[in-house]
Amino acid sequence: GGVVGDMAGFAAASYLRGVPFVQIPTSLLSMVDASVGGKTGVDLPQGKNLVGAFKQPELVIIDTAVLQTLPASEFKSGLAEVVKHGILSDPDLFEELESHGPTSMIHLVADAVRVKVDVVEEDPFEQGRRATLNLGHTFGHALELVSEFSLRHGEGVALGLIAAANMAVELGRCDPKLARRIRDVIERLGLPTQVSGYDIDSVMH
Repeated sequence: GGVVGDMAGFAAASYLRGVPFVQIPTSLLSMVDASVGGKTGVDLPQGKNLVGAFKQPELVIIDTAVLQTLPASEFKSGLAEVVKHGILSDPDLFEELESHGPTSMIHLVADAVRVKVDVVEEDPFEQGRRATLNLGHTFGHALELVSEFSLRHGEGVALGLIAAANMAVELGRCDPKLARRIRDVIERLGLPTQVSGYDIDSVMH
């Protein structure tokens, strides 16, 4: 999963100033996002991923058969990152999630990974375009933190995508129809579309 991969990658980046490592993701979230791109790190009480390093794996091995072992809630959590990748640069993937779904898990994972690989190859150290991969994560990480991580990462990202789209509408940078489509596809996939019980000031800080 993403946590194990981040920790192993950070250890590999630090030990002897860097040793090779291989990512073998077994969760959907890790397959389509965390295992690809070389961001590694660990959380601190103050927030997520505050200590880390860029460390590209020598190899990423993905076997979609292991997805059958995931609880439904973990699988759905990973779909939030797939939605994000569809929004960013794969309209066909987004439309598949809106309607009939992908033809296979291999197709779903391959399309989502391709989006991230294209971005990371252009901007490996997040000096420009790679920042787009954080879509939904500013809100999402804040919600995860105030929930004391009772919210899964994908659930936070799903909520963050909706919040980011709504904010973009308010700023005149997003068509309201797109914001509604994002909310609808997240709801269709069984991910949360709203959350309550958290102090707004705590979320904002």
